[in-house]
Amino acid sequence: MMKEIIYFALNLTEQLLRRWVIISLVHGLLVVKDRYLGREKWVKVGFVVLSTAYYLAVNYLPVFKFFFYGQEEGMLASRASIIPLFLSLLLMLAYCFYFYSGKKSSIFYLAFTAYTVNELTLFTLHALFVVLLEIISTVLTTVAINGNEFILNHFLQIFGAVEMLWNLLYQIVFLLLCYNVIQTLYRNLSCIGRKRNTIQELFLLVPSVMGFCLCILIRSILYAYNGNQVKFVMDEYPETKLLIPMVSGLCLISIILSAVILRKLVESSEKEMLVEVYQNRINDMEEHMKDVEHLYDGIRGMRHDMKNHLADLEILLGQKKRVSGEYEKEVRRYLDGLCEAMEELEMKCSSGNPVTDVVISRKMRSAAQKKIAFESNFIFPEKLGISAFDISILLNNGLDNAIEAAEKEIDPFIHLDSYAKSNMFFIEIRNSFTGSLYSADAGEMLLTSKEDDKSHGLGMKNMQSCAEKYFGILRWESSGKEFLLEIMLQGKELETNGKERN
Repeated sequence: MMKEIIYFALNLTEQLLRRWVIISLVHGLLVVKDRYLGREKWVKVGFVVLSTAYYLAVNYLPVFKFFFYGQEEGMLASRASIIPLFLSLLLMLAYCFYFYSGKKSSIFYLAFTAYTVNELTLFTLHALFVVLLEIISTVLTTVAINGNEFILNHFLQIFGAVEMLWNLLYQIVFLLLCYNVIQTLYRNLSCIGRKRNTIQELFLLVPSVMGFCLCILIRSILYAYNGNQVKFVMDEYPETKLLIPMVSGLCLISIILSAVILRKLVESSEKEMLVEVYQNRINDMEEHMKDVEHLYDGIRGMRHDMKNHLADLEILLGQKKRVSGEYEKEVRRYLDGLCEAMEELEMKCSSGNPVTDVVISRKMRSAAQKKIAFESNFIFPEKLGISAFDISILLNNGLDNAIEAAEKEIDPFIHLDSYAKSNMFFIEIRNSFTGSLYSADAGEMLLTSKEDDKSHGLGMKNMQSCAEKYFGILRWESSGKEFLLEIMLQGKELETNGKERN
């Protein structure tokens, strides 16, 4: 009786800890629904209690054992455990769908994978520990037969103690392995984030589905009663003692590797985007240097010619002969030429920041060359602590897209506006547009007319990355004749001395 109580206590403890480990993957990567905020721990505890209660009911209550196995004693074949297994999985999926928010596909993947890891860990260790118990039993029997009276007289007690220690060791190793696999998945998936697309989720899900199918196959053939004798597949086919744990372990490794590979791919993609961002910044700086050089050359040339211009004006003003207004016209043409030369040296806009002045002025000249009407009311948010280079990335990419779209229209125009509300800064870029934003092949990605397909979407990704840096978002819409891109950034109000206000 005492032995049964100890085994039950150990089994109950293991089941509680096992379910706590399983739900940790889902609970760590998902957020509970709004109505359960502040009660996150109780949501986790609720799953542990509910799923453990289901396990105890199926394995200890006669009415449930009779319902699932056809008799109150329990299973006569391992395949009888498949239906309770599916019901347990459905219980976990239903619980996660009810209490956690997020994409249904993400919830399904996390819950299904956590459950599959539990099953694969079981079959990875079970056969190995069965072999270990057989070795210990053989050693004890050999020692007893060879004349060790103490072991011979207390064989049942010694074997019972060894069996209990074996069971305890199995449970500890199982929990440690399962916990480490779950934690490895958690670390890699948390780096990827929650914004996984359909292809990425399928890439992650396939190894889990294969592992789960393997577990069903093993359960269907593991053992069965033949009369009063139990037939184990590992006894009839000894090679399965190695194959079952090896294949189960490989499935566990494939689940982990899928998460690791995807994390590395995402990190590589993010690095490429970061390189693109820095490349854009370098290009902006090069353009800025060209504009400054152009301005400097113009000023130097004007300074060199100023003496000649003044001498010419002095001669013109000193002339007393006036024939039918030709004198005034000549002076006026000369002065107009000087004004035009000076205008070439001026920036096309004044936004309050030299970096954004250069960017907007350059885009204005580009738009003018393509006969696009360009109007700017942009004011740099000097008091919000937003980097001028970050805003230049947003303006460069946004205005490039606007020019690309507007130049194909009959009446092309671009309107650039900005305004601030409290510590929020908004940029609006409007341009003429009568086309389609999306196509069936592009999905959620905006259409492009760029010849370089590889660069398609990089501009928007750079802008999104820049906006997320300031906890902002990008929003776009089309009204049929006009396209609107709205960028929202969260700044930091600065004190008059330039320090951030806490």
